[in-house]
Amino acid sequence: MSLNKSKTFIFFVLDVSLIILASFLAFALRFDGRIPEARLDNFYVFSILAVLTTPAIFYLFNLYKKSWAYVSLTDLPQIIKGVITSGLFLGIIIYIARTHPVFIEFPRSVIFLYTILIFFLVTGLRFSKRIYWQLIKGKDKTSKVKDNVVNGYKPKNILVTGGTGYIGSVLVRMLLNKGYNVKVVDKLLFGIDPIKNLLDNPNFQFIEGDILNMVTMSEALSNVDAVVHLAAIVGEPACLAKKDTALQINYLGTVYLARLCKTLGIKRFIQASTCSTYGQQDNKEHVPEMANLFPVDFYGETKIYAERELMKLMDSNFSPTILRFSTVYGLSPRMRFDLVVNTLTKKAVIDKKLFIFGGDQWRPLIHVKDISRAILSVLDSSLSKVGNQTFNVGASTENYIVSEIGELVKKSIPDVNIKTIEGIEDKRSYKVDFSKIEKELGFKNEKRVEDGIIEIRDAIQQGKFPDPENKIYYNHLV
Repeated sequence: MSLNKSKTFIFFVLDVSLIILASFLAFALRFDGRIPEARLDNFYVFSILAVLTTPAIFYLFNLYKKSWAYVSLTDLPQIIKGVITSGLFLGIIIYIARTHPVFIEFPRSVIFLYTILIFFLVTGLRFSKRIYWQLIKGKDKTSKVKDNVVNGYKPKNILVTGGTGYIGSVLVRMLLNKGYNVKVVDKLLFGIDPIKNLLDNPNFQFIEGDILNMVTMSEALSNVDAVVHLAAIVGEPACLAKKDTALQINYLGTVYLARLCKTLGIKRFIQASTCSTYGQQDNKEHVPEMANLFPVDFYGETKIYAERELMKLMDSNFSPTILRFSTVYGLSPRMRFDLVVNTLTKKAVIDKKLFIFGGDQWRPLIHVKDISRAILSVLDSSLSKVGNQTFNVGASTENYIVSEIGELVKKSIPDVNIKTIEGIEDKRSYKVDFSKIEKELGFKNEKRVEDGIIEIRDAIQQGKFPDPENKIYYNHLV
């Protein structure tokens, strides 16, 4: 018998015991503490019916899976549905069989009492597991992690959510090359091709799943030392296409996953955020991590909501690191042509003309490989240095106004024509200070915007992207 099946069997046996106890208590309460001899047949038959039906209904409502997941208040509706359905089903059976001698003058208030009792007993059993993890197992694992960190321990087993995406598919390869064991959880919105050639790697494990599914995530977090949380609906157009989905994944998905990690004693949690949270600044000074946030896009708002909840969870037992990424560019196994450098380069190569809207908005830029290097530097650093910290990720020399990006594209692709349009569609404008990550972690960019433009230009000209307009390269279209 597998471990998961044995756990389910244990909970099944415990539930059967609670069902019998709830049946006895319901009759005892109905008859002031003592079941009359004339009602014993009612009690025995009701108990048998409850044992036969209630576990089956719980199974249909996934309560045996839920019981081994992270049980929180958000799981109560599922438990309530299972319990109420069980009570109603028993009531219907007894009503249909009301003319049978065993059920004549059956005390129907027992069904109501049983439903109330089984709810509290079943909920108490499931929440006792959460308390056990928080107070005992989580503390044990936390103390082990703390001891290991003191002894120079670095995480070995890494879970990357969204690991088939634009950044994730680059990061995962770097992690594997550095000797890490890597798990990836991803919904495969953009297909499996970005990691297909990694599936045979003995240090790589892929799990197709949704970060909102806590059963999937609790299983994925088994034997994990650190989590790199990249899964998100990324970019303003994609977020606006489905605002409810973006809020669920970017905000609630992050909160649920972080709480689950804290419960399981996983202290290292790297949250992928964005410099878009700075929104619109006056640009007289470079904005540091402690600057006020003024988002002007919905994507930035969802990331701020997630950041705030992570900060509430921060303590000695859960020490996340928030990384606010610059705008990314460069080649990736899961390519995107909806990012400013990438799209301008593509248009210059294919259309031979660019339209720059506004042009005086500031953007910090970073190559996708440099972002992956930054994440590696956080994983390689002691938790005392990076835990409960926020870092801007980029380089101060890589702040550009959009019109400068256009000129850099023209430098590498001279035959392009550039036209500036006065109207500004994207009002974000911010110069960012990256001195903290350089000072604390020694991180510096290895690539500049010109490098990204050249590699994208060459890849398109060499036919590596036969159809650059394919929707797979654009988040909002998928």
